[in-house]
Amino acid sequence: MRRFSAFLLFVLAFAVETSFPSAAQTGTEPGITTAKPMKSNPIALANWGFQCANGSTCGTNGDWISTTSQPGTVRLWNSGTTWDMLETSPGTYNWTALDTWLDMIAQHQPTAVMYTFGKVPCWITTVACTGGLTWSPGPPSDLTSSGSQSFTNFVTALVEHCSPAGNCVSTYIKYWEMWNEANLTGFWTGTQTQLYDMFKPVVPIVRAHVSGAIVSTPPVCGGNATWMSGWLALENSNGRLSDYYGFHVYLRDYTPETRISIVAKMVNAKNAAGWTTTPFMNTETNFINTTFTCSSQYTAENCDGQLVRWHVLQYAYQGGAGGAFHVGWFDWPSINAGGYDTYYYTMMQWLTGSTFTASCTSSGTVWTCSLTEANGASALIVWNTAGNSSYTPATEYVDYREFNGTYGGATQNIKSGQSTTIGLIPIMFQSK
Repeated sequence: MRRFSAFLLFVLAFAVETSFPSAAQTGTEPGITTAKPMKSNPIALANWGFQCANGSTCGTNGDWISTTSQPGTVRLWNSGTTWDMLETSPGTYNWTALDTWLDMIAQHQPTAVMYTFGKVPCWITTVACTGGLTWSPGPPSDLTSSGSQSFTNFVTALVEHCSPAGNCVSTYIKYWEMWNEANLTGFWTGTQTQLYDMFKPVVPIVRAHVSGAIVSTPPVCGGNATWMSGWLALENSNGRLSDYYGFHVYLRDYTPETRISIVAKMVNAKNAAGWTTTPFMNTETNFINTTFTCSSQYTAENCDGQLVRWHVLQYAYQGGAGGAFHVGWFDWPSINAGGYDTYYYTMMQWLTGSTFTASCTSSGTVWTCSLTEANGASALIVWNTAGNSSYTPATEYVDYREFNGTYGGATQNIKSGQSTTIGLIPIMFQSK
């Protein structure tokens, strides 16, 4: 009965989260539903994100993700929708890939969409294209302190576009990321000021066409807080463009407990610039950023646990405006390939609708994360990075939820003061 009640609460939480808002709430046509906003208190369905690369098993081939896990946001990057692929020559557009996405997104509502700008087309770049690429990292040749007319034209065409089926960018794409990993010369060789100048005229265009549009800073990678501090200073001095603050942090060869320090570093840069209440997002993550697999130095059990621990640590991390508003998994097919679908699905069950009000803490190798579930009950997520050990929770906890390789996991009742085995894969104690 307890398992059924827990499942029913999860279904109800999702029903509330994905209930059909009015056109006035979403800024869309009557009868069209898009996902509710990302948030921290409680964690929203849109906080969970996925990406499908162009030519992979999902996306532009016309197939939606096949996992039982269904994150609430799709990020369009390397998905056949970048500037160079959409505008093949000045004023000539190939919307095929974007139309495929728009039509699929319309069929899988409520799903939020994040569009990431990047890749200057060869016909307007200042840096010669090489290796058969259709883009280069050079700024547009017409970029001045007043902006780039070619980029402005592209953004205008983009936000005004609808697929032949009538599914419009302005209806479904509410999140907008300014230039992917602009701290890397492989994506941008211009200055920060040039990038700001390019976006300053177009952000108002996005906002004018997309009701409720949310604009994020350029998402930097590698924990480059210095670059981000410079960008925030530009916005503070010349006019704020961003609503959210974004970055990319992968686990690489590290554990989540080590890597959360990079998230903290990036969030500290945000807060130091006076952006304390601005939500933060890690819009692109995975294990190793080249293979999209967990490091071979870890056991399969540790890798399973790391997937969960990495998300829990970020959603719990209190960096102003609560924990992470979004954690996006890059190369979604790697979830199936790594055998992580049951873990991701169960993790979503645990956390969607829940609220963290404090960051996770550690005592030696034991980590604990307090949260309030959707039903108002207190819960505690616990794990031990050193492996199995005995743990005795507070007397208020009457059961715990665990991952057992099934969708939804299992619930085990415990007596007051009863010790329980914890390990590399988190478990969640519940008070009622």
